[in-house]
Amino acid sequence: MSAPGSTPPGPGSPGPVPRVSAFAPLANKSFLAMWTANLMSNVGGWMQNTGAAWEMTSLTQEPIFVALLAAAGTLPMFLFCFFAGILADRFDRRRYIICCQIWMMAVAATLAVLAFLGKLDHWSLLGLSFCMGLGNAMNAPAWHAVVPEIVSGPQLRPAIALNSAGFNLARTIGPVIGQLLLSLVGVFLLFAINTFTYVGVIFAMRAWKRPAEARAAQRREGFAEAARAGIAFVRGSAELRAIFARGLCFFVPGIALGTLLPVIGRFELGLDEFDFGILYGVFGVGAVAAAFAMPRINRLLGADRANIWAMGVSAAATMLAALAMVPWVVGIVVAINGACWITVIANNGTSVQMILPNYMRARGMAVHQMVFFGAMVVGSLLWGKIANLFGVQAALIASSLALVPLTVLAASIRLPGSTTPRV
Repeated sequence: MSAPGSTPPGPGSPGPVPRVSAFAPLANKSFLAMWTANLMSNVGGWMQNTGAAWEMTSLTQEPIFVALLAAAGTLPMFLFCFFAGILADRFDRRRYIICCQIWMMAVAATLAVLAFLGKLDHWSLLGLSFCMGLGNAMNAPAWHAVVPEIVSGPQLRPAIALNSAGFNLARTIGPVIGQLLLSLVGVFLLFAINTFTYVGVIFAMRAWKRPAEARAAQRREGFAEAARAGIAFVRGSAELRAIFARGLCFFVPGIALGTLLPVIGRFELGLDEFDFGILYGVFGVGAVAAAFAMPRINRLLGADRANIWAMGVSAAATMLAALAMVPWVVGIVVAINGACWITVIANNGTSVQMILPNYMRARGMAVHQMVFFGAMVVGSLLWGKIANLFGVQAALIASSLALVPLTVLAASIRLPGSTTPRV
């Protein structure tokens, strides 16, 4: 049902898009505190991710191992995210998030100790990346579910875009700082810094006073009952299925460039540590720019057409990178892909948030994350294998060509939307 006081959209239409500033949610002190803490944590996370990717290319030159590293971090999202969503809908989300942050802090500390002692090999790097992905998988549904508890109504879409922008701003800053420190000190320092960045998120969550009505809206179902209810809700929602189908059309072929970026940067372009960090960072530059421009883009095109344009542009840009494998061209293409990814992710995520009632929000977002990360795992392994067999250029060309008919297919599926989230 629509929130009290809202105007229901007309038949077949998502309704008018309110004119809300991209920065409006930052006026909310709780949202600002958590956004800032999460930004710092993500900076540490991207320092660690980029350092881990560089370290893997130092341990082996096989593209498949770089792809396995990407898959190790995302596979837990596919395997455990729904389980995490059930837990986040059953228990207090604030305390639950704090426990997840402590787990990820412990994993980062383990990486730092092994790297310092010189005991980190490619298998332990893969295993601990999986453990870090497990922490992210358990944390993500609850984190997404608390956003509508902090901001609501017309501010929800820019709040989600700001969260994505913060993630990608960290992706801009983290790799550059991380690779600079790596060249001066070593990879263990990147893991150590990331360990301490979780402290800010823990304190921000402890300071947040969760609304009583949000706690009351959660249903204390048994585990099996909650799982059945969640599956039944998702299966019965044609709107959710439409969003998931559109996401699969983009994320499976679209992940090729991101998956192969460590191989492209180090072996195809011959970059050093610092330039490698910049190449990673420009993805975030494009993503942040798109996030800030998104309210205007969505007013001009609508979220549905904005996503289709993003998919088409991403296909063309990836083909350009494959045909002109030089640093400045690849850098521009990576930035363009960052803008395309943030557009699709933010608009899809907002549509899911607006469809889900509060008592089902974590489970619904968990399924959304499962589809997203499952597509990334499949795409990462697929394009990594193709690159192993036929070369990086062939993998990029194939992914670009595959994205063309899938964009046409996505255009035939309307992106659901509404003006307000359900309660």
